[in-house]
Amino acid sequence: MDNTRKIYLDKLKKTLKDYKPQFEDLEKRRAISPAFNYCENDFQGEIWKTFPLDENYTVSNLGRIKYKGQIQKQKDEKTGYVTLADENLRKDYIYNFVAYTFLGKIEGDGMHVHHITNDGYYNTTDNLVLLTKDEHSYVHGFEIGGGNA
Repeated sequence: MDNTRKIYLDKLKKTLKDYKPQFEDLEKRRAISPAFNYCENDFQGEIWKTFPLDENYTVSNLGRIKYKGQIQKQKDEKTGYVTLADENLRKDYIYNFVAYTFLGKIEGDGMHVHHITNDGYYNTTDNLVLLTKDEHSYVHGFEIGGGNA
């Protein structure tokens, strides 16, 4: 790992260590998350792009998802991460929708999606980065499994 990359990873590690959510209560955190706001209007700065793995979905840089033009409700999987609430739709974490659409993640590329703040409710493009498995383990300070968390 080159020195520039190590400095970047050390900065991510410090951000992760220092982050404290505005609200500890999950319901309050959900209430301020744009992903749990199901209004049809776009938010200031919101950008929508077609999901590269299925053109029926469009994905927002704020972590909101539309299926065939309709905003979809999201649910907490009790793992700290969020999926689509409709069981008939694509089974995937919201962070993966955002990473495939905005961060250039490719199926099978081995890259892990890392939440900079370690907060799975905030699946915005500015809270997600792609890391290798080893980099992801380094930032968290423990061995990360083979998943795309």
